Amino acid sequence: MKKFIAPLLIGAALSSSAFAADDSLKQEVEALKAQMAELKDAQSKINVDALRAQVSEIKAHDAGDNIKWNVDFRTAYDYVDYKIQGADKQDNGVWTNKLILGMGAQPADNLVFKGSLAAYKAFGQTNISSTSYFQTFDWYDSQKPNDSNIRLREAYFLYTGDMGDVHYSASFGRRPSVDGFLANLRNDNENPASPISHNINMEFDGASFKFDFDKVTGISGLYAKLCLGRGFSNTTGAYSMNMSSMGFNPGYVNDDQTPNMDLAGLIVQFFDNGQYKLMGNYLVAKNMMDMNVQGIAMTPVYTSSGLTYVQKPYFNFADVGDMTGGTLSLQVNGIGDGISDFLDDSIFFLSYAFSKTDPNNNQLGAISSSGLVSMAGMLGSSDKEFGSSIYTGVQVPGIMKGQRLGLEYNHGSKYWRSFTYGEDTLAGSKLAARGNAYELYYIMPVVGKNLTAQLSYVYIDYAYTGSDTFFGWTGTPMDVDSTPGAVKTAQDLRLSLRYRY
Repeated sequence: MKKFIAPLLIGAALSSSAFAADDSLKQEVEALKAQMAELKDAQSKINVDALRAQVSEIKAHDAGDNIKWNVDFRTAYDYVDYKIQGADKQDNGVWTNKLILGMGAQPADNLVFKGSLAAYKAFGQTNISSTSYFQTFDWYDSQKPNDSNIRLREAYFLYTGDMGDVHYSASFGRRPSVDGFLANLRNDNENPASPISHNINMEFDGASFKFDFDKVTGISGLYAKLCLGRGFSNTTGAYSMNMSSMGFNPGYVNDDQTPNMDLAGLIVQFFDNGQYKLMGNYLVAKNMMDMNVQGIAMTPVYTSSGLTYVQKPYFNFADVGDMTGGTLSLQVNGIGDGISDFLDDSIFFLSYAFSKTDPNNNQLGAISSSGLVSMAGMLGSSDKEFGSSIYTGVQVPGIMKGQRLGLEYNHGSKYWRSFTYGEDTLAGSKLAARGNAYELYYIMPVVGKNLTAQLSYVYIDYAYTGSDTFFGWTGTPMDVDSTPGAVKTAQDLRLSLRYRY
């Protein structure tokens, strides 16, 4: 009997415990429900828009208080070699350091500032500017080896907005106008600057207005950009001397020594779907200039052997006429469609450019074999002269992962004229060449993208002189095989290490 009663008692006890547990669980559930209701009630009272505005304000404040910097530093050795008509060849080895400090800030969603400072110097050299009249020209001031001074390379703002489905941007300042589309491949820059480098690669100040039409038309990547620039200003500085009155001029008046040299251009990206990219431009350049030599003077020069005198021309710049030009450029990222990994990772490009002069009748003092003469026209001609250039290349994967091999070729006709003074080649702009130019380069990552090595070789075989000078008599194309002192060929072999972060 005791054995029968005991299980009953145990069952009753367990039943009581179970009921007690159910009650406790119910109480906890009810408590959780109450807490959830309180949370929902509290959440419903939160002003989400106000919080979003606060976060945006914090982000804007943070961005406005901090300029983001990046570093691009290259140390290089260039061996340059020239074959000259009627004279011994000249060659030299040049060590250089090139530093670019990039900066950016975004105080608001629709307003961005970008800029860069640069120093590009030859090892142990601080007086290169004394060896050339034009060493510190504004068109390439940070693109040619000089001294250790920090120079303004870029400084501009971008204001963006939308007009319906058309996104637009407006920008003023010192332009991102060197190392543009296509040149970015040989320069190992993932993102090209604004212009098409085939006919424009130089520094200048100005403005741009860009409109994106891809949403309106359904054409991938379609946009148009109007660019305005001034390459030279006709003005004096502060406290300039008036030699006729032996006093000072008012500050920044017309100096009558240089023309205002202006450029207007339209850049159109016709198509870009990531694999195929087609771009074109058309430009009108006003008041192109050249040297107006007024005489030859004996100038004292101090050398290591003492004081001596050399003959130097004294001159101003004068307007010789206008120019028009244009480019159509295609880049293909990935050759074929899945034929092989090698071709998928290869890049091909082809570009055509032209230029046309429109000379005025201004007479300039020019130096000739018979002495100082008066000369009018552009590129040594009083007629409107047409020039053209083709530029093509391929970049393929290298031997090891991440390495790249590039091969480029360009040819310019007798009267071809580009604005490529800022091209990063010590032997002179290869894309300005009136003749044939070849380049072979190899890029090797050392520490990923942060430290890379590059070996490049440029060979220029000139057919005519005056490829990369001014636009009047100094740009006269003369046969290099019959012109004493003409550079027949130029070579530039460069080995460089580059740090970026």
